[in-house]
Amino acid sequence: MIWTTQNHKMSPESKSWVTKKWVLGVVAAALTVSAFAGYYYFTSGLEFEVISMVTFEDRLKELCASPKLPMPEYRGVKSFFDFLTNTDTDHCYSWIEFGGEKIPIPSQSEKECADEVRKSKYICFNDEYKMTHDPCIIYSFDQDADSQFERDMDMFSCEVHSFDLEKVKHEHVHRTEFWKEHSWTIGELPYDKPLEDGTFERRRSLDYIVKSLDHTGREIKYIKSDLEGREWILLRQIVTHSDLVDIRQAGLRMHIPLSVNQMTGEARHEYFARLFKVFQGMSCAGYKYVLGRPIKYYKGIIKVPEMSNTTFYPAYEINWAKVIN
Repeated sequence: MIWTTQNHKMSPESKSWVTKKWVLGVVAAALTVSAFAGYYYFTSGLEFEVISMVTFEDRLKELCASPKLPMPEYRGVKSFFDFLTNTDTDHCYSWIEFGGEKIPIPSQSEKECADEVRKSKYICFNDEYKMTHDPCIIYSFDQDADSQFERDMDMFSCEVHSFDLEKVKHEHVHRTEFWKEHSWTIGELPYDKPLEDGTFERRRSLDYIVKSLDHTGREIKYIKSDLEGREWILLRQIVTHSDLVDIRQAGLRMHIPLSVNQMTGEARHEYFARLFKVFQGMSCAGYKYVLGRPIKYYKGIIKVPEMSNTTFYPAYEINWAKVIN
């Protein structure tokens, strides 16, 4: 939708002021309407598009009413860790590793560096995923220091879109013929968050990203994430917009804050119940949990009183693969 003003005779300064006031009024009205109908974002100039608001909770209810795979049941904190540590090892019969170059961290011992799995990403190469067929579109959220995964996928002739606020200084950068970088991070809504240093953080929802890159209805072979703290938002977005784009696989670095050790039993129960909804949503949307590996270089342990103080690592590499009928 493009909004214009009537061309009355007035000075250029007056025209500019009236136009600005009018645009601000339109935006304010749009934001008011958005509370009821969805949200708006600008596409170019005075043009903006409205996207209907779909919440994770609404989508979860819809998907799990007719689940594509059995929905796991949450029965307390133990069920979260039972799910996390029990993968479907039979689904993928072929795996290929990408990235994986090890850059030692100063605080690491040699053994910890050897155990590191943060940088390597495994992709299921079962025939049904057609990883060697075009089109091959890859999304990567947060690049590692060497960007080895993105380089590997670029050499594999995949169309790579990497999203990184720290390493990408301009909003869009064309690195190679098949590799584009975007100074975005994942968010529930598309907006720019002001920061204390006067800059801002471009947070973009998955539907915004997909539509902006003209990938609506397309097949995304793999979503890779090394996000710290926003990976749960990315998983919720994958569930929420599972009808918008065909995501075949996802490999994410998942974190559990050490603060859960200090929670009361009730608070810990509620916290993991919220996280478990993501597992339920992925299952209902037709994704199998096919790989889970602890990242051992993170300091600290998660102690679970509900499991006789059984301990777990605070970070894991987790992989999901969509069941292709």
